[in-house]
Amino acid sequence: MLSLFARHIASHLPVLRTNVLSSSVLTASAFVATRRTFFTTRRIQLPAAASKSASAPAKKTTKKTTKKTTATKAAPKKAEATKEAKSKPKSKAISKKTIERPPPKRVPKSEQPPSRPPNGYLLFFSRLVQDRRNDIKTAMDTQDLAKEAATMWNGFTLAEKQPYYNEVEVLKKQYEEKLNEYWKSASPKTLREINARRKHDGRNKIHRPHQENHYKRPKGPFFRFIEHFRQSDDGRTIQEAGVTATGRGAVNVAREAGARWRAMSASDKAPYVEAYQKEYADWQANHPSKSASS
Repeated sequence: MLSLFARHIASHLPVLRTNVLSSSVLTASAFVATRRTFFTTRRIQLPAAASKSASAPAKKTTKKTTKKTTATKAAPKKAEATKEAKSKPKSKAISKKTIERPPPKRVPKSEQPPSRPPNGYLLFFSRLVQDRRNDIKTAMDTQDLAKEAATMWNGFTLAEKQPYYNEVEVLKKQYEEKLNEYWKSASPKTLREINARRKHDGRNKIHRPHQENHYKRPKGPFFRFIEHFRQSDDGRTIQEAGVTATGRGAVNVAREAGARWRAMSASDKAPYVEAYQKEYADWQANHPSKSASS
């Protein structure tokens, strides 16, 4: 454009043609140079793109700062909430383990099996308590009476203790009769209720005796002798001695009975052997299937 304009001016002004031509040449060369450099120079990156890339991390930092500020603002609220939670009483979490079931109901005494009879000393002590019930007012009086009863019982002779032993034997027979009558009328439901209550109290369960207890094989001669020796005066003195260096009272009775049985002659053992043979013959006649299997 500049060269054409210069030529047009030069054609109308002949005086300045030379000068104009020279200037037009210069301008044309300068234009070519500039045009050349325009196409050959490297492309410069626009500053706008650089500003966008530079401003991107700045926005992230602002987001982080805003998050921090919001977190710091929310922190006091959380602290207040924790304080309120601590001030309020915690409600106990209900779970299956913490729930305590109610204890099983007590079975009336009339529906329970009869109680076992006491031994000789307990029978003596109960009689002594009945005689001195007016003097017993506190628990210490009962303890003092128990100590006195123990010293009195240990000072008794076998003849003085024998009436109590005889009465215990009578009570045992009555107890066995009552127990047999009880098991005839006791229902399985009552037995389950009794065992549930005994388990809750930490006591052993009771079991219905087997229906074929009277079908058992009779005891041998030696076991008959042990029962007889346990009820004798010598056996009772060993039992009353309690725990000794050789063992408990029941162990000492069995040990002494075994030593005496081995020292006995055949004529001394004959009554026990004959009683066993007689009962065994009756048992074999009434229950042949049981005797054959045994």
